[in-house]
Amino acid sequence: RTPVIVMQILTQFVSITGVALPLQYLDFLQVMDLISLDLRWLTSPGCVLHLSFYQRLLLTTLVPLGIAGVILAPRAYRLCKPRSAGAKLQRVCEKDLHVLLVFAFLVYSGVSLTIFQTFACDYLEYDGPDGTWYLRADYTIQCRTPEHTAYVTYAAIMLLMYPLGIPAIFAWMIRLGAADVRERSALASATSFLRKPYSPHACYWECAECLRRLLLAGLLVFIMPGTAGQTAMACVFAVLAGMVYESVRPHEETGEEFLYRLGYGIIAASMFTSLLIQVKYVDEYSQNAIGKLLIALNVILLAAAFTQAFLVYRKVRTTAGPIRQNSCFGLRRHDTPRLQEVEPAPTS
Repeated sequence: RTPVIVMQILTQFVSITGVALPLQYLDFLQVMDLISLDLRWLTSPGCVLHLSFYQRLLLTTLVPLGIAGVILAPRAYRLCKPRSAGAKLQRVCEKDLHVLLVFAFLVYSGVSLTIFQTFACDYLEYDGPDGTWYLRADYTIQCRTPEHTAYVTYAAIMLLMYPLGIPAIFAWMIRLGAADVRERSALASATSFLRKPYSPHACYWECAECLRRLLLAGLLVFIMPGTAGQTAMACVFAVLAGMVYESVRPHEETGEEFLYRLGYGIIAASMFTSLLIQVKYVDEYSQNAIGKLLIALNVILLAAAFTQAFLVYRKVRTTAGPIRQNSCFGLRRHDTPRLQEVEPAPTS
C-alpha cells in the first residue's frame, strides 16, 4: 500500500499547488497517476465533456457510493432472501467487507481533496469596484452565490462522510475486528487489511495514516495558496509525519518499515525540491539531476514493493498456508485445507 499512498500524495500535491518540478519527474508522475489507483480519473472526461467543478464534485462523491452499493449488493440480497443463499453467495459475502475497506482506502484522499476544493475561494480585487470571490478550482464559478452555498452545504455533508467518516469507520472496524480476532471470525478476517501490517500497540495506525494523507494532499488548499509558504508548510508536514512514524514505529515487519521510510523520504524530497525551484534556488542542470534521482527512488520503491510481495507469496506457497489479507491485493479465495501425507511406518 505504501507505493499507492506515495503516488497519490505526490500527484495530488502537484494538482493543489501547481508548483514546478523537474520536467522528467513531472512526466514520470503523470504516468504513475494512471496506475496509482486514485479514482479521480473518473472525472478526467470533464476536460472533453466540459463538466463544471460542481458536476465533477457530484461525480467524485456519488460514484464511490454507487460502487460501494454494488459491493454490498450480495450481502443485501442474502439478508432479504436468506433461504435462497447458496454456498457461492456465502463466499462472496465473506469477501465484500474486505473489498469495501480496500476501496475506501483507495478513494479516500482523492475524494477528500475534491470536497475541500469546494470551500476554497479567491478574492479578485480588480474584478469590479468591490471585487468578486471565485472558486479557486474553477474560475468560471463565483462564490457566495445561492448556487455555491447549496454546493457548500452538500460538500459539508460529504465532508462528514468521506474525510471524517472513513477514518471513523476504520477505527470502528478495527475495534470490532480486534475483539473477534481470537475467534477467527469473518469480521476479523475482513478487517485484517487495516490491522495486520501493524503491531498491537499501533493497531489504529491506519487512522493516523488518513490524517497524514489529509495534511499532505487535502488541507493544503487552505494554506497560503500559490505561494512558497504553502510548499514550505507541506515540507514541514512531511517531516513531522516522518518524526511521528519514527517515534511510534507501527509496522511489524522490517520490509514494510523500509518501504514506508523510503516513501516518506521521497515525499519530503519531492516537496523540498519544488520549494527550491519555486524560490529559483536551483538551475536547470541541478533540476535535471534531482529529477533523475527522484525517479530512481520511486523506481526503487516500486521494485522493493513488488519484490516483497513476491517473496511473501512464495513463502506462503511453500508453507501451504493462507495468504494474510494485509495488502490491497490480498484477495484470494480460501483453498480447501490440504491433508498432509503420512508415510507408512516401516514393516519389520
